[in-house]
Amino acid sequence: MTTPRFADTFTGSQVHRTAFAPRHEFTGQRVAIIGSGAAAARLLPGIAAEAARVTVFQTEAAWILPRVPLSGATTLRRAPQRLVRLVARVNLRVQVHDSWLRHRLTPDDTAGVAVHNSYYRTLRQPHCTLVTWPIARLVPLGVRTVDGIEHRVDSIVYADDAGHVVRTVARPGHLHPSAELMKEIA
Repeated sequence: MTTPRFADTFTGSQVHRTAFAPRHEFTGQRVAIIGSGAAAARLLPGIAAEAARVTVFQTEAAWILPRVPLSGATTLRRAPQRLVRLVARVNLRVQVHDSWLRHRLTPDDTAGVAVHNSYYRTLRQPHCTLVTWPIARLVPLGVRTVDGIEHRVDSIVYADDAGHVVRTVARPGHLHPSAELMKEIA
């Protein structure tokens, strides 16, 4: 993950995480999570349980599927893309009733698929906010987005994408990026 511009100007703590470990380091703090939807899904529920306020700066949306007691990853990798997208859309619609939030959580074109049970539920809590505006820079007291809003936070967690995406699905009518590359090479 790329660190935002002027990261050295931020006066709070900055950490990189791939998974949440309860250490009570965020108790009562205002925390920013910066990363893709897939990476943030792993971190948000644990951090939200400790923090006073959590703002997720989503760099790209991902389809989130609920965990199933079957051999989920194997089944998910073999399922047709249309079925995966349909199940992911239904999951999003069932769990997120706010149409504007649902719109911001819906991926464009090609997107990763992650598996998590409580990401959407946690994101709907009153002390959690989703920001989809790109980050302009870090400032001494927080994160400034390109719309000019400064989001004040005490800590920033960079959600690293290590292994959070189980598979990638393309939008109907669009090729997967690797298929487009192979088409260009041929």
